[in-house]
Amino acid sequence: MKNLLLIGDSIRMGYDSFVQEKLAGRMNVYFPAENCRFVQYTLRTLSDWKAQLELPEIDVVHWNNGLWDVLHLNACSAGADGEAAGETIRPENVPQEFVYDKDPLTPPEMYRYMLNRTLTRIHQLFPKAEVIFATSTPVIEEQASWAYRSNAEIGQYNAIAREELVPRGVRINELGAFAAEYCADKHSDWVHYLPEGCDLLAGEIVQYLEKENLI
Repeated sequence: MKNLLLIGDSIRMGYDSFVQEKLAGRMNVYFPAENCRFVQYTLRTLSDWKAQLELPEIDVVHWNNGLWDVLHLNACSAGADGEAAGETIRPENVPQEFVYDKDPLTPPEMYRYMLNRTLTRIHQLFPKAEVIFATSTPVIEEQASWAYRSNAEIGQYNAIAREELVPRGVRINELGAFAAEYCADKHSDWVHYLPEGCDLLAGEIVQYLEKENLI
């Protein structure tokens, strides 16, 4: 059987066991126990996960970074400790009196650069693997509190991923578009999904692998 490695943030942590269950007897599915967070964290930690998981030769890497990268940290006008620093924003659609850092955790040009660095690292560690990048899923902006994400920026970062990765042979799984259409009423909070939503995402990933003849 082929070996699949799932890399990604807490959305991946929601669907990984569902993917593993759906592919039982068809693919060996591996994933880190921890949240892969933002793209630079994935770049730094990927070799550690390979060692910890004692991975065999990986045939397919299904990868996502983005939701942490678009994160605007709470600038501490309410709901968090610390002091605001630098320029801030106050989104009009967030009802609480929260103020957030103007810049996202990973600014767009840095995201572009780090995606390429991380892809190179994936190729170094898993040289025979086909690489799939899954676009980031949407959020309910109005429920933001400790941090803020905008769906416009999520779309912008998804576009950056396509621009940078497709020319380098990466396949794109439009998981974000799928979630927007089929999982909008299955949120457990402003970012994550209920088990039935995670199950739907896992089913879409399996169907994508089948369509691409990667199983």
